[in-house]
Amino acid sequence: MDEKRLGTLQDLQRELQTIQPIDPLVKERIDRLNDELNRVIENPNQTNIEEYQTLQDSIQETIEEFEEQHPNLTEALRIAINTLVNAGI
Repeated sequence: MDEKRLGTLQDLQRELQTIQPIDPLVKERIDRLNDELNRVIENPNQTNIEEYQTLQDSIQETIEEFEEQHPNLTEALRIAINTLVNAGI
């Protein structure tokens, strides 16, 4: 993964860390997405296509859940998913 794509995922991870959800289900969703991001960021050259697809699916689901309440997060999620799509993932 090139530096631009990696940087986009790191930006998304930073945005996720700014959210302090009250709802335990929302916190669980954010934590799970953050864990997936960590795996990709820590080992970008060892990540396989299935892991990228899982990450992409998780991002899309999170967009749908947080669209109204967290517009900044939603924008970061959209950028990340576009980056993965443009990478052919």
